Amino acid sequence: MRGLFKNMYLSKVQKDFSTFGLGLIALTTAAMLSACSDSDKTAGGGPSGTEAGNAITAQITVAGQPAAFARVKLSESESLDASESEFAEADSNGKIVFENVAEGTYTLEAKLDNKALQKEVSVEGDDVDLGKESLEETVSIEGSVGKGMEGTVKVRGMSHSAKVTDGKFSMDSLPAGPISLVFIPNEKGADTSSTYMKVVAGESSTASTFAEESRALLLDDFQDSNYQNRFMPARTYDGGWWYFAYSAENVTPEFITDTVQHRFELAVEEDGNIAAHVAATFGETIKDSTGEAIWPWATVGIELGKSNKALCNDISSVDSIAFRAKGEGAIVFGLVDETQKKEDQLIAQYEITLGEDWARFSVPLAEIIDSRFSYTCVNQLVWRFKPNNEEKTVIFWLDDIELTGGKRLSIWKR
Repeated sequence: MRGLFKNMYLSKVQKDFSTFGLGLIALTTAAMLSACSDSDKTAGGGPSGTEAGNAITAQITVAGQPAAFARVKLSESESLDASESEFAEADSNGKIVFENVAEGTYTLEAKLDNKALQKEVSVEGDDVDLGKESLEETVSIEGSVGKGMEGTVKVRGMSHSAKVTDGKFSMDSLPAGPISLVFIPNEKGADTSSTYMKVVAGESSTASTFAEESRALLLDDFQDSNYQNRFMPARTYDGGWWYFAYSAENVTPEFITDTVQHRFELAVEEDGNIAAHVAATFGETIKDSTGEAIWPWATVGIELGKSNKALCNDISSVDSIAFRAKGEGAIVFGLVDETQKKEDQLIAQYEITLGEDWARFSVPLAEIIDSRFSYTCVNQLVWRFKPNNEEKTVIFWLDDIELTGGKRLSIWKR
């Protein structure tokens, strides 16, 4: 898997794709990679494997001064096995190097006393010089995975773990930043579960809403009550959000819980299942001050990447996308590639009529794509509303979205 070393910032912009009635939210990210020289390198090992030979170099600082003899670990970003990590110690100037690193995405973690840092590093055939990286106050986490549960919670990509007793756990000395927690039950054959969170230096945080990981390509089941999809790696915590967008001039929404972010209701059903729930009533087409027509439209969507082509997902290996849905009216499921021209960004679509009972729909991707395009850079999945009744209302329930076929890590290779 290839990845990106990202310094992330939010820049949400809502776009109105009036040509096909699609609203979406785009996020931008900044990425930095710079090659390092052969000078000023200190001793240190590194993960070995195919295409090894690359070096990761950094200078660790604390309060502006070199963090002499800081302890540094390098782990594959998806690893849960602490024994697979490589360890090294910074020199008296805080400098560190890991030699012979195979291509891939890693988490570099450094610690000195009660200060720590974590940094995602992508190795793609060249040496990587991270420059100066500063240690910050560590954080502590406590949480619950469910009453009576026993097992272990591990941090993905870092060698931290905690024992779970009667469903509760705690851990400290963690570096600030995005954290992916995985609960491994003691019970033989029981499924693992996970949650994402972003922790702030010097603060304590509480983790809950662990969701099962039985389907590796499960995009979302909403059981974690979180609007950030669980499919993306934890490092994209600031992206991958569910949204509801609509024409405010002539569409009346229902079941909206956050009017600023256009978050829809996550409703708890009688059996305890949590599902997305939203509705919209369409008005008439109107004209703006210039005489241009404003068509009523409404769309539920989920981000799979960013507007930058380097940060989209290659789902060309995926056979189909399945989801459960019910409601009233019709929806048009689609896939968006934001690297195309505005009028061509909806690269595939598939219409479904909703019924009052839950039904599982499996959309065959190869059969619905416009022949001019491919699925190598998908930024969003969208469910566009299409009223087919006299009331011009669409009521939409959505749950259990998953990708069938393909490999989870290969999809993230960009």
